[in-house]
Amino acid sequence: MKVKVYFNGLEPKIKETITSHIRSNWSEAIICVTYDANPDSDTPVALVIGKTGSSTDQTEASLIEIIEIVDTDSPEEIIFRVDAKLGKLTRSDKTFAKKEISHSRVMSRREFFHLGIPRNSPAPNDLPIVSADTCETKFGCSKCVDACPSPGALQIENNSVNVSSEYCIRCGLCAGVCPVAAIQVPQLSEDAYHGLLNAIKSSSAPTKTLVITCDERSISPHPWMDIEEVSGIGVMGVRQIMTAATSLDVLIVHCADGRCAAKENAQHALSLISSLSGKQGPILAYIEGNVDSTKLDAIVKSAHPCDKTSSAMESPWKNYVKSLNILTKGQPEATGLGLTDMTVTDSCTLCNACVESCPHQALAIQLDNLNFIPEECTGCGLCANICPENSITLSQMKGPISLTTRTVYRDEMIACTRCNTPYVSAKMFKKVSGIIQGGEVLKLCPKCRQTEIYEKIYGRSAPS
Repeated sequence: MKVKVYFNGLEPKIKETITSHIRSNWSEAIICVTYDANPDSDTPVALVIGKTGSSTDQTEASLIEIIEIVDTDSPEEIIFRVDAKLGKLTRSDKTFAKKEISHSRVMSRREFFHLGIPRNSPAPNDLPIVSADTCETKFGCSKCVDACPSPGALQIENNSVNVSSEYCIRCGLCAGVCPVAAIQVPQLSEDAYHGLLNAIKSSSAPTKTLVITCDERSISPHPWMDIEEVSGIGVMGVRQIMTAATSLDVLIVHCADGRCAAKENAQHALSLISSLSGKQGPILAYIEGNVDSTKLDAIVKSAHPCDKTSSAMESPWKNYVKSLNILTKGQPEATGLGLTDMTVTDSCTLCNACVESCPHQALAIQLDNLNFIPEECTGCGLCANICPENSITLSQMKGPISLTTRTVYRDEMIACTRCNTPYVSAKMFKKVSGIIQGGEVLKLCPKCRQTEIYEKIYGRSAPS
């Protein structure tokens, strides 16, 4: 995503330093010479860097971020904040909705920053956005609908989730619980979040700190700290917090007035991941109300530098599992982590239906074993729904974390009487032979069965 960077009221030397850094490190950023009220209409995303109290002209863009500079900010600290914002903005995608702003008057800085949207008065275009292609409701998943605290806000229709602008309260919980990021909030999409974390992780900040808040006005600015506003802190589930825990020294989730509908879920997720990382892990804190710089300073000073991990961006679920493996380094309890366990009853015939249908290749048949790969399983439920014998039961993993491949069912295999290759389970053979009176032909594997039929029809050996 291309980002146009505007400067507003900065001294030439500071502007030159920031410009040089951006041009050297951010090929996606376009430095604009002037900052006026009507820049190019094709501006997709804009970053405005300016001094407090400077002009607050507007820019037409799909997304606008502002960095306010004060005289006490060092060039290094300014560049840290610039990198964090560009890390987020350059990875922004279609989930950022167009913010409609009236240009009939000049807005105040606060109005400009909040795009004219007051707290607790959500606009229609800040609804969670669903990707029908990746949504797993078509496989039977209903995690977001089950978790939603507002009845009628989410409904499953045509194998996808529809979001009601009337009933949605913008708490973010649906995005927080989705294992595959099929539903995202416009303020902090999955790609933007990873871009933000990577930028902070690779920065020179002495303590890498991120604040996720429902109202940025309640947080006092603090050196070497990036603050990001979302409509509701429910977006911070175990998957998002786990990913942050392997990238940051401090993560603070903040609710300005204690009224975020999903704050308990965020609190629980923070507590759970903190217990996994232990005393040597990052600081993961939840706070409410107005927060001054003194309190932030106390939290940051209690942190110590943590090992950071770098890995290629994969699927949201795979990124989560990788972070989980890195952070735990042992066998803590899996309760609440969203991992799936599987049991298979003796009615299984190894028919292969679950293996063929699994969208994540979490099941495999090898010889006489049905193997389950829990680190690939998102718990969508398709295997259980499609099993013709109703043999599969899925549940949340609650014991020690176990992500190693394990055999969940085993049956004796019947060998072909012609080539001696095992080809069907004993239970399947018994079931089919009781239905189809096929004689000796049922004892042949599919390839030999075809060969035998050819020979009987044509009276000669089948071609190789």
